[in-house]
Amino acid sequence: MGTVFTNQTSASRAFVGDGVRVSFGFDFAVFDDSDIKITLDGVALDTGFHVTVARGDAVAGGVVTFETPPADGCLIVIARMLRLRRLSDYDAMSVPRGDAIDRDLDFITAAMGDLDGALAATLRLDAADRDQASAKLPRIAAGRVLIWNPAGDGLANGPDGVEIAKAASHASLAQDAANRAEAADARSQTALKSFVQNDAGALLDLDFRSANALVWEDERRMPVIDASTSRIMDIRETGSLVRLSNGARLSLPDASLARNGVRYRVFNGDGTMVDVSAASGDVIAPVHGGAENILYPLPIRGDMVDLVCDGGGTGGAGGTGGTSARWFACPVRESGPVVKLLRTNAQGIPAGGSFLIEWDQVVEDSHSLYDSSNHAITGLAPGFYQIDIGVCFPITNEAVMTSLFVERFDGTSWNYHLRSRDITAIGSGAEHSLRLSGVARIDATPATGLRVRLLHSDAQTRNIGASDLLTWLHLHRIGG
Repeated sequence: MGTVFTNQTSASRAFVGDGVRVSFGFDFAVFDDSDIKITLDGVALDTGFHVTVARGDAVAGGVVTFETPPADGCLIVIARMLRLRRLSDYDAMSVPRGDAIDRDLDFITAAMGDLDGALAATLRLDAADRDQASAKLPRIAAGRVLIWNPAGDGLANGPDGVEIAKAASHASLAQDAANRAEAADARSQTALKSFVQNDAGALLDLDFRSANALVWEDERRMPVIDASTSRIMDIRETGSLVRLSNGARLSLPDASLARNGVRYRVFNGDGTMVDVSAASGDVIAPVHGGAENILYPLPIRGDMVDLVCDGGGTGGAGGTGGTSARWFACPVRESGPVVKLLRTNAQGIPAGGSFLIEWDQVVEDSHSLYDSSNHAITGLAPGFYQIDIGVCFPITNEAVMTSLFVERFDGTSWNYHLRSRDITAIGSGAEHSLRLSGVARIDATPATGLRVRLLHSDAQTRNIGASDLLTWLHLHRIGG
């Protein structure tokens, strides 16, 4: 075959099918059409194609012709795979022919080239390590990685996936601890730089003749922290005044006996919805009797609360109703909740009964208390609430008696709590404004709520008039 193997750097060719083409050429030498291996998208083929090998000493390669065009986008790889075999057989009495010897040498050269290419894609020791290390594999241990042994002269079975995951978890915890330590160091450095001896009081002054020992106490009892992003509080920041803004969340540390009495004062600094979050397993218990929760909202600018760790309690209401650790929430100033509801579309009020007003627009709901399924404001904290209600009631040629009721939920049932009565005027093309104002009291019960009901004396259905602003419910907490 002469010099057909000169400068052949690769014994494979790749193509991408287009769904039409069936013939694909290759330019590397083979000795028989069985020396060709064909794969489509990595799957080896045994049938469905024909190989035509070029003949002659000066040419190499051939053409692969598929019976069916490979699919569009299909990866086609044509490669040489020589089967180890003898091409010629020499006996003791014969004289070898030159072309036979040349063909045998070509085969050996091609086989060695393919072997060299295959070895180039394997893992190999660096030349400097060949005399001091072995690449022999250890016995198979399913699921474990291969690592170098401690001596660095051989391979060994390493950790499995579970052990690697544990190591990653420990690394994450270590990184978190390092971040906290770095943050604590930064805070201590800031405190040290801001400490002024003239603004501190002497706590201890000892004179042992030859030396003085003087300890100073920082008189600043309430450092100010401006938290415009979510922040995790440290127990060493006890006594801090924290200004929350920009929708930030303040996360409290774990409540425990060792932290009994740790406290923070937190307030809403800009009017965005901010809140305080207890650690997993802890609760925040409002001292005014509101429901315990893991979140304590501060939705209104200026809302302020003291949060005190109850390390001696057992959680639950009064420290007896549960097992979770807790923080007491002691409101300093709360101007909410504030709720404003509107009925903008007409609503029919049938005769012979009283019917709930179904609010269809929530203008303001600072603490997300409106329950549209019950047309009620629920989850109210204990205290006194100012209520103002107006209903647009179109007048007709017949005067009717109307009654507005505020119903209160006591955890078991709804009962009348406030009531107003009125007689509508007679006429057409105008509306009568039904009004009810008063102060409702909410007690500390498992479930609380307020809703509005309307009753009229007409024998026919009467409507609440459609209006942008004339049918409303305003509610505002005015105190405990």
